[in-house]
Amino acid sequence: MQTNTSERSTATGDPPVRDETPRRVKVGIADYAVVDEAAVLATSGLGSCLGIVLFDERNGVAGLLHAMLPGAEDSAPAASAAKFVDTGLDSLVDAMTDAGASPRNITAKMVGGSTMLDLTPTEEGSIGDRNVAAARAAFEERGISVVAEDVGGEYGRSLLFDTGSYELSVKTAYKGDTVI
Repeated sequence: MQTNTSERSTATGDPPVRDETPRRVKVGIADYAVVDEAAVLATSGLGSCLGIVLFDERNGVAGLLHAMLPGAEDSAPAASAAKFVDTGLDSLVDAMTDAGASPRNITAKMVGGSTMLDLTPTEEGSIGDRNVAAARAAFEERGISVVAEDVGGEYGRSLLFDTGSYELSVKTAYKGDTVI
C-alpha cells in the first residue's frame, strides 16, 4: 500500500502527526487509470461524458475511465480507445486484469451522462443518454454489475473514488454532494 507518509510537526510541541492519506490519481478526459493500492481516483468535467469506476474488492484493484462518446465504430483509427465507452471499457478491464483483478469479481459505479446542451439530440437521445446506454449494454455483455450510479440530468459532475472504502463522492455545482 503506497500512501503519503510525510510527518508534520505541530505548533504545540506535540509529537509529529504522520500523514497517511492515499495518493490522488487524476484522470483526464479520454483517459483511464488503474491502481492496486490505496488511492483516490479523481476526474472532473463530467457533463455528457461518463465516469466509469470499476473495482475488484477481493483483489484490491480499481480503475476509472473518463469516456466522451458511446462507440468507436465511426472514429478515426488513431483515436484513443479511452475516448469511447465501448473500447475504453475493454481497455480498462484488460489493464485491471493485468494488475491482478479477476473479471468475474469486477463491479461498477458510473457518473455523468448529462444533457448539457440540447444541440445534438437524435432518436437515441443526447450524447449523455447514448453514453449511459452504451455503458449499460457493455456492462451486460461483460457480466459486470452496476452497484451505484448518478447519471442524467442537466448538470455537470466531478467524482472522487476512494479505493480504501469503495465510496464514490459525486460533486456538483447546483445539486450538492453525494456519496454512492
